[in-house]
Amino acid sequence: MKKSLLIAFSVATGITMVGCNSTDKAEKEVVKQEVVVQEDMAQTDVSGTEVIEASETQLVTGSVGYRERIALPANAIITVTLADVSLADAPSKTLAEQTFEAAEKSSPFDYALEFNTADIQANHRYSVRATIKVDGKLRFTTDTNYAVITDEAKTMKQDLLLKGVRQ
Repeated sequence: MKKSLLIAFSVATGITMVGCNSTDKAEKEVVKQEVVVQEDMAQTDVSGTEVIEASETQLVTGSVGYRERIALPANAIITVTLADVSLADAPSKTLAEQTFEAAEKSSPFDYALEFNTADIQANHRYSVRATIKVDGKLRFTTDTNYAVITDEAKTMKQDLLLKGVRQ
């Protein structure tokens, strides 16, 4: 980011200096237009992030499961969350969340989290996590980071394995 800003500034300065040496007014006008174009390009390059259209939405999908061979009661609440976990010393920012009851289904449970691509920054880290609560008490949770979207593989499907919580 700093390199692209430095290069853009150097080019703009160089073009301006060339314009100062010119005696022809028409040439100076062309140089000024080139400087404006270079500055516009520099603003695009300086951001250093991927430009994604604001109105586009995508899905992170997968399943939620656990190893224990027990059936959940019908009133068990499963919550799956997509969050920005970039800042280590700050709470994560939730981008999408899906909550549903286990009903008569058994593990694994499918989920789909829809998010707006305008909320995604290429240099941030995003993670999916899940919990299962029964009667308001936590029974299962993820204990592993399940990276998505901006990870090395650009993961859009993540199967989550939850661990039992001691009571």
